[in-house]
Amino acid sequence: MSASIYRIWTLVVKELLIILRDRHGRMLLIFPPIVQLILFSSAATLEVKNVDLMVLNLDTGRHGQELVYRIGASSRFKRLDIVENPEVMDAALERREILLAMTIPSDFSRKIIDGRGASIQIVYDGRRSNAAQVVDGYMTEIVSRYAVELGDPAATNLDVVERHWFNPNLDHLWTTIASLVAILTLIMTMSFSALSLAREKEMGTFEQLLVTPFRPYEIIAGKLSPCMLIGIFDSHLIFIFGRVLFGVPFRGAYPLLLISIILFSFSIVGFGLMISSIAHTQQQAILGAFTFMVPAIVLSGFAAPVENMPEWLEKAMWLNPMKHAVVIFKGLFLKDMPPELVLANAWPMTAIGCASLLLAGWMFRRRLG
Repeated sequence: MSASIYRIWTLVVKELLIILRDRHGRMLLIFPPIVQLILFSSAATLEVKNVDLMVLNLDTGRHGQELVYRIGASSRFKRLDIVENPEVMDAALERREILLAMTIPSDFSRKIIDGRGASIQIVYDGRRSNAAQVVDGYMTEIVSRYAVELGDPAATNLDVVERHWFNPNLDHLWTTIASLVAILTLIMTMSFSALSLAREKEMGTFEQLLVTPFRPYEIIAGKLSPCMLIGIFDSHLIFIFGRVLFGVPFRGAYPLLLISIILFSFSIVGFGLMISSIAHTQQQAILGAFTFMVPAIVLSGFAAPVENMPEWLEKAMWLNPMKHAVVIFKGLFLKDMPPELVLANAWPMTAIGCASLLLAGWMFRRRLG
């Protein structure tokens, strides 16, 4: 072994020993990958299942009832509600309670019996473009299989008329840019807030900060306010570039967007401060921030539908501010989301922010003691 290789080898061993001798470093090496593996294997899949839908069946004949039964019996669908008013379906689509709404016309069975072409109408939530495309394949397969089983070629001309609300062409950029506002705001805000106190500790200036006249809450406010401002600035940068370069529509009210961005940034800084309070070095803070950000993004509904998750995990995602932010930003970009629906997703972010900051403040004071 040459002298150069030996020196490199000794440096590699030294760095590994530094990482492995640190208790926090060992925990970050072992536990986060295991937890993320368990979470992602349960939720991070592009397969769409547990879909909720509503059906308005105006047909009193056998074929309409049979088609509804076959759709409800599919393992892909979680809940099928029969409604009698189209306005109920429209409201459920706007509130993201269902992915699709199907209408069977009153002459559906009669046209099949007479050998004429029959059709059904399906309206999808275009804000979830990937899921809508996958479920469209499921519905087409069910209708086509039923048509083949009818046997008579003249009676098998079943047509599915599709509409995609809020994103008529299922342009993936429309949904992606809206989600990227939340994702990149999370990354920037979390990164700076997680490093805020860890940087002071590593540079040796943390003790100097403690002997200043500042009170603990003043230190917290002074450290985290710039992080929020950075997140707000970057989110507006993405918003402007998305509108100008990619032509993504924005149909909502800007004041609602601004308030949502502020509350989202507020909900993130508390988690960043908790990580920064625990970490002794900037490296640990970066690993801790990464451990938080990856599950928060993947389990937010950005890539994989939230409906795919196990029920316990779906409920746990109420504590994920990314989930609420993605819903708000997609709603404001692709449709004029009303204030009451924005509030329904904004107040959880406010609660998460208050709780995380209180816990972070307690951890910070505990470190001081």
